[in-house]
Amino acid sequence: ESVHIPETGALSEISSNINSASDILQMQKEQLRKRETARANWIAGVSHDIRTPLSMVMGYAGQLENSLHISQEDRKKATMIIKQSARMKNLINDLNLASKLEYNMQPIMKKEENVVAVVRQVVVDFMNMGMQDEFSIKWETDAELTVCNINVDKDLLKRAISNLIQNSISHNENGCTIYVSVAANNNNCIICVEDNGIGVSDEKIEKLNHEPHYMICDTSTAEQRHGLGLLIVQQIIGAHNGTVDISRSKYGGFKVELTVPSKKCGL
Repeated sequence: ESVHIPETGALSEISSNINSASDILQMQKEQLRKRETARANWIAGVSHDIRTPLSMVMGYAGQLENSLHISQEDRKKATMIIKQSARMKNLINDLNLASKLEYNMQPIMKKEENVVAVVRQVVVDFMNMGMQDEFSIKWETDAELTVCNINVDKDLLKRAISNLIQNSISHNENGCTIYVSVAANNNNCIICVEDNGIGVSDEKIEKLNHEPHYMICDTSTAEQRHGLGLLIVQQIIGAHNGTVDISRSKYGGFKVELTVPSKKCGL
């Protein structure tokens, strides 16, 4: 807020300088807010404009894929177009959400939820999607833990868990087992997603924990960088006063642990 003090007496000149500095800071703050809003709106607009032609590309490619009048080679190309277009669509959605979260334009609708049930539902949804044979998910939560309540935006939490599971799938092209668990410790709810895949180096783990995620790019592969998906996870958990810790899994792969203050945990 702008600070103004009376410009009277022996210290009137100092008071005037303080008031002027306060006005300048307030003006700069307002200009920054307008720029951030404009940037977020621009990203949202571009994302919307790209989705329409991208949907057309996916639609036409789908028709080609199912056509009886093209060669097997062309059908494979159509399938690849659909796959890469879907990937682009997901990246656009991630970029839009990351922008809204960064500039506090994404509504956070918190209410008390049982995290055990929410996370389990995400796992079930992935299993029901028909994952490729080389991937599997194991539910590692202690059977005695049936309730771990937190104030949370359920949809955003599900998005965070989905991002972590998809991250394991995207970065292990030869397959892996994904282990998902919920635990309670010291009035915190701890959600863990880890795998037995290829993992990453200790150096990259350090960077992922301490550098802006969107600056991290694995140049040795054409696959999606870890960055944007993990950035969204960090933003979502941060909005719930929680923390994100990335490390090497005991299973040999990648591990992400989310810690969020809980309200009630137990049977």
